[in-house]
Amino acid sequence: MATQAQIQQYRLASQTLVTLGQSQIRDVLSAFGPSSNPVLVRDALIRYFPDFMTAFGDTAAVLGADFYDMVRNLPPSAGTVQTVFAQPAKVKQSEGVVRWAIGSLFAGEWDSFESALLGASQRLILQPQRETIDLMAQADARSGRVSAVAWSRQVHPERARTGKSCDFCIMLAGRGPVYRSQEAAGAVVGRGSDRTGFDADGNRLSGGIGGGITTRGLQERAASFHDECNCTTVPTFYEVQDRPGGRYPQVLVPIS
Repeated sequence: MATQAQIQQYRLASQTLVTLGQSQIRDVLSAFGPSSNPVLVRDALIRYFPDFMTAFGDTAAVLGADFYDMVRNLPPSAGTVQTVFAQPAKVKQSEGVVRWAIGSLFAGEWDSFESALLGASQRLILQPQRETIDLMAQADARSGRVSAVAWSRQVHPERARTGKSCDFCIMLAGRGPVYRSQEAAGAVVGRGSDRTGFDADGNRLSGGIGGGITTRGLQERAASFHDECNCTTVPTFYEVQDRPGGRYPQVLVPIS
């Protein structure tokens, strides 16, 4: 189970990476201004923005793998699974973000355009990081080293304290490690349930296991974190323990 110090270290490294990526985007934008031709701004961004997302996304995937290894190596968890790195945002996805954000500039709203572009860049940079952690957790569970992996969502403590975290993120975080996938813990749209069927102590919950979440609209579930979302999804590892004489002879117990 991840400690708060580990989560904070991971969160700080992620934010530093995002800040560097957004700084490079601002360097490109510095050649333009509110009165610039939106077509020229769009063309410049389509040339550079996908490369930024690839470069910083690759680094983000490494950060995600390092975080997973750090959490997974907590005693008595011995050994790690083979590292699997998720791919950065595809070129078409990055170009789509540029074309979407530039709409505000065509309407003469430079600040809205810049805010939308930078916010989306944060999500795209961290996308492979979050997906890498999920891929490694899936491999870990398949390997038999753990009996199960559940996920919880944690909001940024300072943003929550100052009221900057959105209510939906806070609601998801309050559920604890009850999600069967990192993707479900990060979901911001959809109906249904991804309950594991166990509470934080490994006791079976009433209502059974959820059947999954069906998305609303056209948003992909892989893009489930909203722009400028500072939430972190944290894995909790479980092992099976026998409890003779109890209502349930076997329960899942968190590995601490």
